[in-house]
Amino acid sequence: MNTEILSVEQMRQAESLAMGGKASTYPLMQRAGRAVADIVRERYERQPVLVLCGAGNNGGDGFIAACELKRKKWDVTVACIHEVKHLDGNVALAAQEWGEDVIPFDKLDLPTEGLIIDAIYGAGLEREITGDAQEILFRLQRSMCPVIAVDVPTGLYSDTGDCQPCTPQAELTVTFFRKKMGHVLMPGRIACGEIIVTDIGIKDSVIEDVDGPLVRENDPSLGWGEDASTKAFWTHKYHHGHVVVLGGRVMTGAGALASLSALRTGAGLVTIVAHTDVMNVYRLASPSLMVEPLTEMARFKEHLKDERRNVVLVGPGAGLDHPAALKKVVFDATGYNPQKYCILDADALSVFEDDNRNFYKTIGEYCILTPHEGEFERIFPDYHGSKVERARAASIKTGAIIVLKGADTVIAAPDGRAVINSTGTGWLATAGTGDVLAGMIAGLVCRKVLKPFDAVCAAVWMHGKAAELAGPGMISDDLSSEIPSVLSLLTILRENDEEIEDSE
Repeated sequence: MNTEILSVEQMRQAESLAMGGKASTYPLMQRAGRAVADIVRERYERQPVLVLCGAGNNGGDGFIAACELKRKKWDVTVACIHEVKHLDGNVALAAQEWGEDVIPFDKLDLPTEGLIIDAIYGAGLEREITGDAQEILFRLQRSMCPVIAVDVPTGLYSDTGDCQPCTPQAELTVTFFRKKMGHVLMPGRIACGEIIVTDIGIKDSVIEDVDGPLVRENDPSLGWGEDASTKAFWTHKYHHGHVVVLGGRVMTGAGALASLSALRTGAGLVTIVAHTDVMNVYRLASPSLMVEPLTEMARFKEHLKDERRNVVLVGPGAGLDHPAALKKVVFDATGYNPQKYCILDADALSVFEDDNRNFYKTIGEYCILTPHEGEFERIFPDYHGSKVERARAASIKTGAIIVLKGADTVIAAPDGRAVINSTGTGWLATAGTGDVLAGMIAGLVCRKVLKPFDAVCAAVWMHGKAAELAGPGMISDDLSSEIPSVLSLLTILRENDEEIEDSE
C-alpha cells in the first residue's frame, strides 16, 4: 500500500519532478483523463455521459476523458465553464483534442439519467465558487445521476478536507499517484465516495524529493504490524510491561474497559488503583486485573514506585468533582523519576481547561494525549487550521504525541510526522469506545516492542478494525472482545506479505 498523502504543493512538485523539468505537463493530463475514462468503462455499463469541465487542469482531464469515451462509442456530452476560445494552456489543448460542440454552463440542463463526470475544479481550488458553476453544482446535488469526480469533488479544499456548501456527493472519485489530504480528512472523505488512486506514470521515487514532512495513511505496512501482533514464546509477563490505571469512583466502567483493553492488547500486567469504596466493582470486572486500594488521590504516586510499572493511564472515568486532586495525579504521573509513559485521556485533559499554562509545563515527550475535538479545543483553544495542522502544532508545542480522535483520527509527533487513520465504523459513536482506545494505546506502549509513535498508530488502526469486525450493534464491550481477532488478522496479513515476497 502506498501510504503517503500529499498536499497540493507536494503533488505539484511530484508532477514537476516526473516531467524532469519540462515546461509542459500535458502528457500527465492525457494519462489522467484516459485513466478516468478507463475506470468509467470498467465500473459502469455503456450509457450517456455528461462531462462538466472547468478552465484549469481538472477541466483538461475532463476533456481527455470525454475524448476517450467517445472513441469507445459512448454517448458523450461536454459542458464547460467558459467558451473554448477563452481557454488557454493545457486545457485549451485538451479542448482542441475533443474538437466537438461544448455547451456553456448557463445553457446547460442537467440530464435525468446517465453518468456525470465532475471535472470543474480540482485539488488546487482556493476560492469560493460563485456564478454559473455554483448553480450547476447545487443542481448536481439534487440529481439522481451517479457523479464521478476527477481528483476531488468540486468545492472540496484538498489540504483540509473542508467542503463548500455546493460540493456534490460523488459516488466515485478518481485521483492520481497518491491520495490528497481531502480524501481522508472529514468531511471530504465522505464527499469523495469510493476513492480510486490511479497510475499516471509518476515514479514512486519522486516522493523522496518533495519538500516538507509527509503525512501517511495508517496501515500495517508502516512497519508496526508484526511486533504488535506477536509475543516471543520465551518471554514472561514482566517482559511486556505493567500498566497502572487510575480508577474513578463513579464511572467505573470506563476504567474497567481501558484496563481490559490494555491486557487484550498484550500488556503483561494491569493494575487498577481505585478508592476502597469501589475496589470490588473493579475486581468483578475480570479476575485477570489486579486492583489496589487508594485511600486518597494524593497517595496515587505511591503506586508508581515499582520501576516495572512503566505506563500510567489517567483520565477514563476519573471525574471532575475534585479537580485539584486530579491535577496532582497528573503532575505526579508525568513528573515521576524515572519517567514513565503517561497516557492522558478524557477528564485528565478537561481538568486543565482553565489552566493551560500549567498543563503545557507538565507534559512532555513521555506523554500521549488522546483528546476528541471538544477536549482539544479546551486545552489548545488558540490552535486553528486543518486537523493535521492543529495536531502537529499541539505536538510540537508540548513535545507529546497527540491523538486527535474522530472518524479521521490524526496521530502527530513532535518531529512533524503525522498519520491519518481510516479504519472504523459509525458504531464507534457509543459510550466507552474512547476508553478502549486509551487502554489499547497503554497496552502497546508498555510492551516496548514498538517505538511509542508506532505503538499509538498500531493501537488506533486496531481499534478501528475491531469495530469493523464487531459489526452493527457493537458496544464498547464487544470492541474489547474483538482485539484477539484483530491480532490474528495482523498475523494473517504478515504471512500473506511474506508469501508474496518469497514468490517474487
